[in-house]
Amino acid sequence: MNTSKKLFYIFGGVSLLIFLLVGTVIYAYVKSAIVEIQESNLRETSHLVKRKIDTIVNLSVKNNLRSVSRKTESLIRYYYEKYKKGEMTEANAIAKIKEHVLYGPYGLIGETGYIALVKDDGLLFVHPKSEGVNIKGVNFWPQVETVLKSEEQEGYIEYDWKNTGETKPRRKAGYITCFKPWNLIVWASSYKSEFNYLINKSDFREDLLFAGKSRSGYTYVINTDGELVIHPEKEGENLSSHDFAREMIAKKEGRIEYYWQGAADKKPGLKTAYYNYIPQFDWITVTCINHSELMAPLFFLRIFIIAGIIAATAIFLIISLLVGRLIAGKIETFQSIFKIAGTGDLTRQYSSDSPPWFQDEIDDMGKVFNLFMGDYRDVLHTLRTITDKIMGLIQSLASLSQETSSTANQQAAAVKEIVSTMEDVDALSKSIEKKITEITKITENTQFMVKNGFGKVKENITRMESINTANQTTIDGIKFLSEKIDNIWDIVNIINSIADQTKIIAFNAELEASAAGEAGKNFQIVATEIRRLADSTVHSTNEIRERITEIQKSSDRLILTSEDGTEKIRDGSRITREINDLFENILGSAEVSSESTRQISKSINQQVVTFEQILIAIKQIAEGVDNIAAATKETAGASDDLSGVSEQIETILKKYTLEKKPAASGHEADSRNA
Repeated sequence: MNTSKKLFYIFGGVSLLIFLLVGTVIYAYVKSAIVEIQESNLRETSHLVKRKIDTIVNLSVKNNLRSVSRKTESLIRYYYEKYKKGEMTEANAIAKIKEHVLYGPYGLIGETGYIALVKDDGLLFVHPKSEGVNIKGVNFWPQVETVLKSEEQEGYIEYDWKNTGETKPRRKAGYITCFKPWNLIVWASSYKSEFNYLINKSDFREDLLFAGKSRSGYTYVINTDGELVIHPEKEGENLSSHDFAREMIAKKEGRIEYYWQGAADKKPGLKTAYYNYIPQFDWITVTCINHSELMAPLFFLRIFIIAGIIAATAIFLIISLLVGRLIAGKIETFQSIFKIAGTGDLTRQYSSDSPPWFQDEIDDMGKVFNLFMGDYRDVLHTLRTITDKIMGLIQSLASLSQETSSTANQQAAAVKEIVSTMEDVDALSKSIEKKITEITKITENTQFMVKNGFGKVKENITRMESINTANQTTIDGIKFLSEKIDNIWDIVNIINSIADQTKIIAFNAELEASAAGEAGKNFQIVATEIRRLADSTVHSTNEIRERITEIQKSSDRLILTSEDGTEKIRDGSRITREINDLFENILGSAEVSSESTRQISKSINQQVVTFEQILIAIKQIAEGVDNIAAATKETAGASDDLSGVSEQIETILKKYTLEKKPAASGHEADSRNA
């Protein structure tokens, strides 16, 4: 398939898809807008019907209540005039008015409505049920005040109200007129739902059916029992068996779609309807239209969009066909140039027959192609020159590679001998390192044992000092005890002295008692006992003296023994210190030895690492020499390959014609560029 046909089919298909997509979007948007407008009109028609019925109802209720209120105001004025003329008293006039107002047939409005007279301060002056109650605080009183402030001082109001005994409020309507002489407000009111008797559906039936009238649309009324109250064809029929009717009765307001077959319809059609609820009559007004009529404006829109898509696609296909042929012609020109270049002739160039204002990117690409071909010819010329130079360099490189290979082989043999020697030195260094490591461990163990012995000696010195201190404390205690014994001697002497004096006193007392005779007999007994006690005391002190003497002798012997032990402790402490000094010297020597072995081990380790690094470096040199030898061989092989490549390039270059050959006749050949 050529390029023009490809462009025709591709652009035609793409344009058709685009136009279809655009048409679909436009149709969907316009359809939505039209349907919204149509349904908006239908919805507004439904609301208009509801407002129209509300207006009719409100007008009827207002007129009825105004008539009742004004009639009652006229009645009050009649009795007021009779009171003013003196024909009756004010009380009689008010009593008559009250009698008329509260009279059932006169005062009853609808089923529960009534007439009431209210003072302008809110007091229910006359009322059928709540007379005397003030209603100024109820929710609708502001409306009353607005009416009273108006120029006419009468008006119509609506409000929600719930009578006594009712469960929920309902809408109530009232009309107010004022009677200024007695400051009375005449109030006629009733629930709006009780005015149905005033409304005659024939008064607005035609207007209701005409509202929203179209080819298939109309308005009808259904009550909450499902009965068609107003309908152009089936008035009086009950629809409670239909689902759409039950839904409308349940929801009261909204939008619905349902199927319905009219008198002129062959089969049921889909209808769209909007419905509203009128609580005064318990009616539901329904404005409907056939769905097909609702969508009728879309028919011409579909025809217009389809025709537009077909026309646009056809025009686009014709343009794409012309453009495809133009592009295909330029591509064929390029194809011809490439075929000629494939034979080795690089002298052809691209030229366009199109005027300058009609040239496009393909023509620009042709100009760039001409520049490229010129540069390519220059490259081939340069390549031919370089190839000649490479051939000379390859011959020099081959000779140099042979010499380099011989030298590299000699260097490789020498390096391998060095590597063998360094490996032997490295093994010897590692053996020395192992021996030094063992000596270092022995030295460290000796240092550890000396440190332990040194610690034990220090511990022994500490304990000797503790024993010496405890022994000195014992000696000091014994000396202190000896001093206390001396003090006891003094006390014993004092006791002996007291005992001797007591014996003398007792003896004197016995003499005095004997001289006293019978009277001093008892005193003599006491004196005898005292003397016996003194003798016992002297005897006890003698025993104490003996015990003290023994204790003092034992204390002296203990002091001598302790002092002798102290001397021995001091000798032991001195010997221990000498041992400590000896261990300190040994420890110092051990530390020096250990440090020396560590330094030697560190030096050996560094030497081993150095030898390893030297060995690695020499091995790398050996590998480098081997690589040089291999590279030399590869260079030699590469030079051979380059020689072959150069010959191939020369063969290729001979295929191309890089310059135009002059014509045999002397005139320029007719080689008009394609």
